[in-house]
Amino acid sequence: MFFIVQHAAVLALLLVVAAAAGTVVLGSGVSLALRSAMGMAVAGQVFVVLGTIGELRAWSIGAFGGIVVAGATVAPAARRLYRRRLAGESDRRRAGSGTAGQRPALRTALLAGAALLALPLFLLGLYPPIAFDETLYHLPFIAAIARSGSIGFLTDMRFPVFPRIHELLCLPAFLIAGDTATHLVALAAVLILAGLMIEWPSQRMAGFLAAALVLGNPIVVQMATITYTEAALMLFVAAGFYCLNRNVAAAGFLVGTACSVKYLGWYFAAAALVYLLLFGTNRRRTIPLFIGAFVIAVLPMYASIIALTGNPFFPFLPRVFGTSAWTMALPETMAATTRMANALRVFWDITFARERVNFQPPYSPLFAVAMLITLIAATRDRRAAFLSAICAGYIAIFTFLPQDSRYLMPLLPLVSMAAAISVAPMLRGRMVIVLSVLAIAPGVTYAGYRLARQGPPPLTSAQRQQYLEAHIPEYRALERRGPGRIYVCGAEQLKYYGGEEFLGDVTGPFANQTIVGGEHLSRTLTGLHIRYLLVSARCPIQWQRLPAEPRFELVYTDDGAKLWRLRP
Repeated sequence: MFFIVQHAAVLALLLVVAAAAGTVVLGSGVSLALRSAMGMAVAGQVFVVLGTIGELRAWSIGAFGGIVVAGATVAPAARRLYRRRLAGESDRRRAGSGTAGQRPALRTALLAGAALLALPLFLLGLYPPIAFDETLYHLPFIAAIARSGSIGFLTDMRFPVFPRIHELLCLPAFLIAGDTATHLVALAAVLILAGLMIEWPSQRMAGFLAAALVLGNPIVVQMATITYTEAALMLFVAAGFYCLNRNVAAAGFLVGTACSVKYLGWYFAAAALVYLLLFGTNRRRTIPLFIGAFVIAVLPMYASIIALTGNPFFPFLPRVFGTSAWTMALPETMAATTRMANALRVFWDITFARERVNFQPPYSPLFAVAMLITLIAATRDRRAAFLSAICAGYIAIFTFLPQDSRYLMPLLPLVSMAAAISVAPMLRGRMVIVLSVLAIAPGVTYAGYRLARQGPPPLTSAQRQQYLEAHIPEYRALERRGPGRIYVCGAEQLKYYGGEEFLGDVTGPFANQTIVGGEHLSRTLTGLHIRYLLVSARCPIQWQRLPAEPRFELVYTDDGAKLWRLRP
């Protein structure tokens, strides 16, 4: 029970600090969701600066939280006092009368609905980390920062340097409650995104429909409950576009933060700038404001990347900035007709043919419907036409990326909002409610299916161990290692659980092809001071037969992996 209460407190703390930081920056006059999104962005940028100077410690994070909470408490009171002196208390009372009694009731209903929808997501977030990328490099980076307090070049990682704002935002939860608590950062981002979607349009029912269209995607449920970056990227892209017609400086800062979460954010930053050029007013003022705020947001993260590698998009663009041991081999070039076919069937693949897009959880079929509605709206609305062009360009770029459906998630909030704004005015209130329930049903059903299939979340260390052994084939073999370095072939996702003395991946100076694929395996491993060798059953069969020299002693074997020890 303490485990659940502890993690619920962490989630509440994340939301409170995010809202407080946003209130300090934007004031209390803007929506709570926008303040919370801005607060997460500001916290991430502050943590980048602290990590760059080597002072990202528990005390500095705690000091930041205390300062923003105190500032959010004091600043609104000071503003109210100032307004009272200007307008007079009696005028203020008259101006505030009327709907004051209705707002608390509406807020209570919204909070109750949010809590009901958040409960299954919260429970799914309590399972130990087993997703491939979170244990491969997201969590190892967080653990390394927790040890050192600084952002450095981590040689033994698949990505030694990367845009890391989401991981930095996970650090406070990691320090308070451990690795599972990092899932709550993605959940907080999705909850804030849902609130932002509700508050976005002038017609509130359209906002409810847009939020339901987003939350109804099973892949959103998945990404809201693991330590991946997609939830944060969705939030900052959506919040940036939300601010384009409201506060261009905030828009620039938010899309700049999206770029500091993932390189894909640059596409949406460019799209936001083009939007202001086409549809913005008073461009001589708004464009410099947007660009200035954008530069402020990208400078800390990308200055750190450039200082460490010389390549702002490390390890990509090797033809421009040079190759490295971490440069991945490009996929085979596809014919233009093949790329066009992939683009045309992308909505089918991400929903029904998931084997083509890395077996991620499906999108709701309503995502394709929402895209179709946006295309129809484009025939009579210039902004919808612009959004359709953004989507078409991004899908074209997607065909050049590794085919993983989660890369399409930044489009979800934008397309859902465009479709909801187009459809909601044509329907009565009850019909919009019914449509919203139908839209969110796939996501709620998927969450229930996951909970039923996985059973209750493991709450004790013994239950956690059993869960990890059941869901990670090589975990039992890793448990049998003794002290000393271990080299792993075919199970690089064990990096977080293997710790600092864990080596082995498909890229980098310790790549499997270089180490295991070379000659004199035992001599090579001895030179690296390796004491254990773990070979996954997923390795090529020729590599599984390599530890046959007399110096290799078999320690453990099962269907998942074999563990060898090198004799002195």
